[in-house]
Amino acid sequence: YMKHLEDKARADGITVPLTGNNNGTFNSGTGALDVDGPDSYPQGFNCSNPAKWNGVPDISYDHPAGKPLYSPEFQGGAFDPWGGPGYDKCAQLINDQFANVFYKQNIAVGATAQSFYMTYGGTNWGWLGMPENYTSYDYGAAIRETRQLDPKYDEDKLIGYFTQSVAPLTKTEAIRTTPPDDSAVVDTGRMNPDTKTQFHVLRHGNSTSTATDKTHISLDFNAQPAADTTYTWDDPDSALQYTGSWSHVADQSYTGGDYKHTESFSNKAGDSVTVPFDGTAIRWIGSKTDNHGNADVYLDGDKVATVDDSGGESQAVIFQKTGLTPGSHTLKIVVAGTHSSGSSDNYVAIDAIDVPTAATANPTYPVVPQEPGTAITLDGRDSHVIVANYRLGQAQLQYSTSEIMTSATIGGRDVAVLYGDPGSDGETVLRYSSKPTVTVNDGAAKTTWDADTGDLRLNYTHKGLTRITISGGGQRPLLLLVGDKATAKTFWRQDTANGPVLVRGTHLLRTATSLDGGRTLALTGDNADDKNIEVFTSAARVTWNGRSLAAGRATDTGSSTGTIPVAAAIHLPALTNWKHADESPESAAEFDDSSWQVADKTTTNSVSGSESQPVLYADDYGFHTGNTWYRGRFHATGKETGIHLVSDSGGDAQAFSAWLNGTFLGSSTSGSADFTFPAGSVNSKGDNVLSVLTVNMGHEEDYNSTNGNKTARGLTGASLVGAPLTSVTWRLQGVRGGEDLKDTVRGPLSTGGLYGERAGWSLAGYPDGDWKRVSLPTNDARPGVSWYRTEADLDLPRGQDTSLGLTFTDDPSRKYRATIFVNGWQVGNYVNYLGPQHTFPVPNGILNPNGRNSIAIAVWNLDGSSGGLGKVALTDYGSYASSLRVAQNDSPRYDPRAYAMPKRPGVDVALNVPDGAQSGESFTARATVRVPKDKGAASQLTASLSAPDGWSVSDPSPTSVKRVRPGGSATFTWDVTPPAGKVPSASALTTTVHYRQDGRQAAAGDERIVRGIPSAPPAGKNAVSDLPFLSSTNGWGPVERDTSVGEQAAGDGRKISIAGTGYAKGLGTNSISDVQLYLAGKCSRLTADVGVDDETGGGGTVTFSVIADGKTLVTTPTIRGKQAAVPIDVDVSGAQVVDLKVGDAGDGNGNDHGDWATPTLTCG
Repeated sequence: YMKHLEDKARADGITVPLTGNNNGTFNSGTGALDVDGPDSYPQGFNCSNPAKWNGVPDISYDHPAGKPLYSPEFQGGAFDPWGGPGYDKCAQLINDQFANVFYKQNIAVGATAQSFYMTYGGTNWGWLGMPENYTSYDYGAAIRETRQLDPKYDEDKLIGYFTQSVAPLTKTEAIRTTPPDDSAVVDTGRMNPDTKTQFHVLRHGNSTSTATDKTHISLDFNAQPAADTTYTWDDPDSALQYTGSWSHVADQSYTGGDYKHTESFSNKAGDSVTVPFDGTAIRWIGSKTDNHGNADVYLDGDKVATVDDSGGESQAVIFQKTGLTPGSHTLKIVVAGTHSSGSSDNYVAIDAIDVPTAATANPTYPVVPQEPGTAITLDGRDSHVIVANYRLGQAQLQYSTSEIMTSATIGGRDVAVLYGDPGSDGETVLRYSSKPTVTVNDGAAKTTWDADTGDLRLNYTHKGLTRITISGGGQRPLLLLVGDKATAKTFWRQDTANGPVLVRGTHLLRTATSLDGGRTLALTGDNADDKNIEVFTSAARVTWNGRSLAAGRATDTGSSTGTIPVAAAIHLPALTNWKHADESPESAAEFDDSSWQVADKTTTNSVSGSESQPVLYADDYGFHTGNTWYRGRFHATGKETGIHLVSDSGGDAQAFSAWLNGTFLGSSTSGSADFTFPAGSVNSKGDNVLSVLTVNMGHEEDYNSTNGNKTARGLTGASLVGAPLTSVTWRLQGVRGGEDLKDTVRGPLSTGGLYGERAGWSLAGYPDGDWKRVSLPTNDARPGVSWYRTEADLDLPRGQDTSLGLTFTDDPSRKYRATIFVNGWQVGNYVNYLGPQHTFPVPNGILNPNGRNSIAIAVWNLDGSSGGLGKVALTDYGSYASSLRVAQNDSPRYDPRAYAMPKRPGVDVALNVPDGAQSGESFTARATVRVPKDKGAASQLTASLSAPDGWSVSDPSPTSVKRVRPGGSATFTWDVTPPAGKVPSASALTTTVHYRQDGRQAAAGDERIVRGIPSAPPAGKNAVSDLPFLSSTNGWGPVERDTSVGEQAAGDGRKISIAGTGYAKGLGTNSISDVQLYLAGKCSRLTADVGVDDETGGGGTVTFSVIADGKTLVTTPTIRGKQAAVPIDVDVSGAQVVDLKVGDAGDGNGNDHGDWATPTLTCG
């Protein structure tokens, strides 16, 4: 498969290296990727506590040699579920500090490319999203869904410009470094083997720390690659004297990065290792992981340090001491038995002990920064990349404790932007062959010249922008722009055909183009409320969005300053003049559904299986998005007391509502419900009509390739409580036209199957003049769907990029949900009682910023008491004077001919057949034709009846009817005989009546489902898994026989196991689940052991119930994963039908793999 993809890409002319985030899966063999890499989300996805951090990972673990270290998918945000804390919390969890620490950690371990998921998350337009996510896919990304720049964007920009500017970073190898003088800080070093440029990534050893620490580091330009490093003693060497309960291991999965792949460790307080040595320096080498703790370090009997061994690094220098007097010394390391908040245990690891020689013990710069009274500051969750031994243009940069944002050669001089945290010390050392001239143009800086070394040292405080010009010294002039981080973020860089340019002071720089042979620089971009701009360029003329820079002048540092237009104020109209209309005519018994499809399929493409027949799943009938209505007809027997319904919407925002003969029964948001029929609501004669409104909240992502995207949606199970053998014939209607789209411009994901959608109520231009006027907020006690429409005339400032949306405000106790349309486009699903999304961006192009906009909102009132609609307002997310121009989308408006609803036939046809049929036993089918009083007489009526293959159908009686006047009726009958052998569980009989009316030939018909009456279980003990099901529904994949439920595909379960006990027979389910068995009153006892299958690893909370003919016999308390099986033993004497139900214990159905172990029926 991978080889096929690769061959196709190459055949199409794609020659770049092929990459993937497969965590090593395709590193070798046929179809191997050129560059594979890790898929890493170190913070996870729980945004409810954004201040809680996990430790940094080491993505270089198990990295194949000879290939770049690349993370094709590294965390750039987090998804948020229905009812979650909201994406603002996710943006706080994966914030600019996260980018600063985690992305630089990847650089520290050798990554030369990082791809972030997401940089822009955006929106799940229409019904695009997976059911676990709501409309917004903001993701807390660097560019928010509203197209506003998050502070993380600025951090990404700083790091991105740095990686693009400092070329030696593309080829580095690890070097050993001296620990900083503050043991809370770690220095992870790398060096380019060709240029010898070094990169020192500083952060807290406990990367979750919020402490502020000041430290100094040591720089050794003669450092050797870590791979070539040897140490005096490996950890198992006899020179190391261990006391206590140390573990000594080799060649384990976690020792791959250790020296000689060995390690010794202990977490018991007081355990120690003592090492006598001769020398003037000593180093303890160890691994840092997130379960390591603290150690006390002694030299010659005196405690000299307490160090933290936690983090994420192999062969780290945990402790180092230099400058000892020559002679004999003793190092002792003692396990402290404590750990930092970012660690989970107290382990201390010994990898090696090293006694450096005098030649290696003297670094190039023993203390950095050198200026007395200054230090490098790490402010909480912070990280710095210190660059050393680097050619900064023509200048030799020995080191800078300021970070490099970017550097470029502009107009015959080198320009570099350096930055640091506000108020922190900065030190930059450059080397010259002779003393240069230093001019501090703005700000303050101290200059120190060392004639012996040629080092020019600059000391300053990061505050605002300090401009330092250096000339002479045998090199090209250099301009250092040294700022605090906030100032650095105002810089932008673009590369043109005439060289790079720097721009400072605008919200966004979109493009930079060199024109007129380099004489003109054309800039485009966005600006907010600061008119000032500064441009570093060699061009003589600068334009901004097509106009010359206003009030332009040259500065003494060679830049050009001027002013650009600022954004004008935005004035948005209040949304008033709302109009309201009731919907949901499908809930009424008399609604004409004759044009709807009959649910008569007996096979399905869904992985949910088809134990219950006929198949009711919406997808099998071509309805794949949004709402689908079901209407079911049955004849009363007097035993029915209610209806059991199961509907899978997907995710936590599932819902359905039900009516009987127009009487509201209620709604469910759990996926399953038993509704009791109110007194007097059931018709004793003729049809009873059930109406059920369902919603498909999206198909599964199928992350694990288990065909989860084929899980059923819509109504998945239905049976009458008290009369489970009564047949219900269902019709269904979803998106108008199904897979034959009516609106090909907006496409298949923009609409669902509400009546208003099918009738064009969502579209601009729909004639709503006769709708009732209302003001928002408003209340509505009517259950079901109603619509609200208004128009918004906008006249936003031209030449600006303005991001607008709709914001809903209401009390979450009101149980309604809304589908939002702007100019006919579905832009959001709002669930008032669940949230968390309350604001919905609408992009320009769909929204007309300078014209009339149609807003239509379909509101589904679930409880029949707290419906209506809260306040709805336009929201300005941000507006900028901009070069961006968006063309208006040309979308179809309402067309009365295209959206005319189907006309009711001139006659009503009702087919009456028995609920069930048995092999070889004949019955009579009757088709009654009625002419409504408001229709013309029907004449020349003939009728036919079709049945499945093998069934026998007589000729109709009578063969024809001459005339039926208005208000009258006629009945045709047939003798029908099922075939010999087992009758299918569901068989469709269809009648068609032909007639003339008002001078035209016409036809009408009806279809009904006849159930095959199942056989009773045989006498004796019967394994339930060997019996046929009357019906079954399941919350995850199909019900499995004699295995656990496994994943979503049929047959993918494992041997049933509860709390370590295995079972050969049983049923594997996932809540909410219902297995219905036909007993025919022949059985007396049901036994089983029930529990959560061990395949969940301890997850899952479920309840088990046994229900006989609608009466609950037993319901277990909540059973949790790893809990011992609970026995069930109930008397089922006389029961016609038994339901085995698994509930979700009220907390959702994740990991709810409920097993009926060895369920047995005693019958006869």
